[in-house]
Amino acid sequence: MLLPHLRQQPNPVVINVSSGLAFAPMAAAPIYSATKAALHSFTLSLRQQLVSVGVSVLEIVPPGVNTDLGGPGLHTWAVPVDEFADSIVARLAAGEQEIGYGTSEKIRQASRAELDARFEQINSH
Repeated sequence: MLLPHLRQQPNPVVINVSSGLAFAPMAAAPIYSATKAALHSFTLSLRQQLVSVGVSVLEIVPPGVNTDLGGPGLHTWAVPVDEFADSIVARLAAGEQEIGYGTSEKIRQASRAELDARFEQINSH
């Protein structure tokens, strides 16, 4: 089992990677958006479950990142991977538990009205 192993470690951490689409789903990617929303919800619950046993549960909430995921040149419109990674590493070192970047950070912290406006913007393209 994983939990007994984690509890034996000096600074146990679980890191989940969701997406800005967990907070503002895209109609063109409903399954991806839904699974990332489920992962976000799971992360929040797991964080509460494990706080008493000293296991940290962190969430990284990336926007679109310029990688070759899905094939070379598909994500050239997205944020540079080095810029994204440097920001995330710095914020992890600062002790943050839920970390977005760029548009995903704005969406992560948005109000319901801001999310509705963002949802309209995302889905009108």
